[in-house]
Amino acid sequence: MAKLLNLYLHYKGIDLDNVRFGRDFTKKWTIGSSKYQFWQILDNKFPEKHLLVTGKGDKFVMQLPPGAQVSCKKDGNQVDSSFLTKNSLLSGGELLLQPDMAGMITLSPEWAISYDFKEPRVVHLTPEEQQIAVQYARYAEPDVTERFNRNLIWLFVFLTIVFAILFDLFFKQTTTFDSTMEQKLLTLQKAELVKLDQLEKEGSSFEVQGDAEEAAAPEAAATTATTAGTGTGNAQSAGAIFGGLGNFDPNATSAAPAIRAVTVAEGFTSSRAGRGGGSGAGTGGGGPGAGGGYSSSFDASAAGGFSSDMGSVATSAPRVGGSSIRPNAGNIVKVAGDQSKLAPSGVVFGQTAAASKIASSFRSKNIQQVKEGSLDALPAETKTASENIGNTIQSRRGQIYNLYAKWNAITPFSGSISTRLLIGSNGRVQAAMVTPNGQMPEGFLQEVKALCESWTFNVNVEFDYVFTTRVRKG
Repeated sequence: MAKLLNLYLHYKGIDLDNVRFGRDFTKKWTIGSSKYQFWQILDNKFPEKHLLVTGKGDKFVMQLPPGAQVSCKKDGNQVDSSFLTKNSLLSGGELLLQPDMAGMITLSPEWAISYDFKEPRVVHLTPEEQQIAVQYARYAEPDVTERFNRNLIWLFVFLTIVFAILFDLFFKQTTTFDSTMEQKLLTLQKAELVKLDQLEKEGSSFEVQGDAEEAAAPEAAATTATTAGTGTGNAQSAGAIFGGLGNFDPNATSAAPAIRAVTVAEGFTSSRAGRGGGSGAGTGGGGPGAGGGYSSSFDASAAGGFSSDMGSVATSAPRVGGSSIRPNAGNIVKVAGDQSKLAPSGVVFGQTAAASKIASSFRSKNIQQVKEGSLDALPAETKTASENIGNTIQSRRGQIYNLYAKWNAITPFSGSISTRLLIGSNGRVQAAMVTPNGQMPEGFLQEVKALCESWTFNVNVEFDYVFTTRVRKG
């Protein structure tokens, strides 16, 4: 069996620790004065970290610390440093460790490290020893506390299993799923069913009046159609004018009943008291009264008579059910174009003759096409400009995402967009070729194309740059 390297740490002649190759280290072993080293040398003059032993194939080399003294033995005989140097065992600060040698390296008056090579100790049992081991090797018998803890654990496991079975059989609610589309639609209809009677009662802002009020309207109209003025001309009273409003009372002075309604007046006319009168056939003009009259002649200089007392004009609420529910505020997205028309995948969108001519011009000039993410193989002068373009596109990529969020709210879609920018020497984009990877609305691609063609870059040479933008449903 091959011998293994062993290292020993000594302090004032006392053995502190030992390590073995293959058990404690495999390739190298370090020491130092730092507290993070496994072997810490408590000496301020010693380096914080020092590589002591390294493995080179089947041989080991020891790196001697500065000021260290070496003492070696070969086959039990002491050898000096001249012997080590003559046999190429000691070269500079490196000591070649051989299996037939042992030695000690003195680091300081208090610290030292020794080494040797030994075969690992392996114990081989005889057949009689193996039989005895099999016969008498037993696990220790558990005491009372260990048996109690073990039984308690088994009891908890058993009760947990029983509880899980009972819960699954009697208490767990079974969830049913709709197997067909018809059942799914029926479930949704049941979930959205609303009682209309309850909705009118809760959502209406006023009460609809019954038929009794409609029956009393003709009688109220007959009693209120009286002349309020003192004149005897042919001017009609306000009661005759508004007699068709049912139970309208022109002499009413009380406030309007409190109703919860939103009323929009579009040209409502009411005469003021004492302003009526006429010059038609009769014995006199209209006198002061609660309501005036009118004549066949029109006086343009007369002041308009509009009463702000809506209670004296409209004494009944509208007979149309309303609602106090108001819609919540929301974002309004304006999109122009046909949202249902999708562009084919993998085909350049909106290719024009002008764009094809510009692309042919770039090819004739042998302008190299640069793709995003493949800048390592470019020359230094081209790489700098490409990185500048890439950084600018990265800062503006959010504009494309904003367009996608607007269009995805109307027609959900996802995929990626490959955009080819033909940039002129003035930094402006001469043409943008947009190729969708996935079906996308043509309106969205048109806006992306227009957006990219409006960009400018800080370059002074013509460039053919391709980048990809991935969009997906948020």
